[in-house]
Amino acid sequence: MRLLCATDLSSRSDRAVRRAAALARQRGAELVLLSAVDDDQPEALVESERRQVAALLAEQARAMPEMQGLAPRILVETGAAFAAILRAAEAEAADLVVMGEHRRRLLADIFTGTTVERVMRLGRWPVLMVNRPGELPWRRALAAVDLSEPSAHALRTARALGLLEGVELTVFHAFLQPGRNDMILADIPAEQVKSHLAATAAEARAEVARFLRGLDPGFAHRLPPIALEEGAPTEALRRAADRLSPDLVVLGTRGRGAVGRLLLGSVAEAALRGLACDVLAVPPP
Repeated sequence: MRLLCATDLSSRSDRAVRRAAALARQRGAELVLLSAVDDDQPEALVESERRQVAALLAEQARAMPEMQGLAPRILVETGAAFAAILRAAEAEAADLVVMGEHRRRLLADIFTGTTVERVMRLGRWPVLMVNRPGELPWRRALAAVDLSEPSAHALRTARALGLLEGVELTVFHAFLQPGRNDMILADIPAEQVKSHLAATAAEARAEVARFLRGLDPGFAHRLPPIALEEGAPTEALRRAADRLSPDLVVLGTRGRGAVGRLLLGSVAEAALRGLACDVLAVPPP
C-alpha cells in the first residue's frame, strides 16, 4: 500500500501529514511526501526553491512523532499544485491521496474549485481530506450510501484501505417522503403523516440492509447501524453529521469522462466545504 500526502507546509497540511503518517504506521504502508513549487520564475530560483522545500519536508518528517520508524520519500514537483499531485499519484501508483483543507480564495474557487476539489474531479484516486488534528485516532465513521454502485465502491474501498478498522461504522442514507407536502396541505392529521413517514423509513431501512448484504458477505451476519434522514441528501447528511459527530465521512463521487469528470457531485462538494470532520471521497471504479 502506498500513501501520497500532499503538503504546502502550512498548518492545514501539517494535520494531513500527521494523519498520513499514522495511517502508514497502522497499515505498514509506504509514505510519499509531496510538495510543489511555482515554475513561473527563473530556472535557478525554481531549483533553489525545490532544494529548500525538500529540506523543510525532511526536517518536518524528522521532528514529527508520528513519523518515528517511518522513512518517507520526499518529492518536490513544479507547477500548479493540483497538476503536480495528479502526476505524482500516477507515477507513484498511489492507493490513497491525503491532503489538508486547502485555503479558499473565494472568487477563484467559484470558477475552479479548491486544489482538493480539482484533484478529486480530475483524478482516479481516493482522496482523504483531513480537517481534524491528525494525531487524534478516528473513533466514529459515517458512510453515506445512496444504493448506487459508486457508493458501494466507496465503502468497499474504505474497508480495503483499512480505514475502518477499529472504527465504529454507521451507514447513512437519505430518503424522500413522497407526497408529504400534499398531505400537510390537505390537512391530514399529524399522526397519520407521522405514521406514513415511519412506514417509508422502514422501507428505506430494509432497502439499505439488502444493499449492504449484497455489498459484502460480512454484512450478512452483522449489519452496522443504519442512520436515516428524511430530506435532500446534502442537507440530510449535514444533519446526520451534526447529530452523530463522526470523525470520518466516506462517500462516492460522480463518474469521470467527458462530462462527469467536470462534476464532483453536490453532496460530495457540500461535504468537502461544510463538514468539520475528515472526508474520504472515492471516485467510481
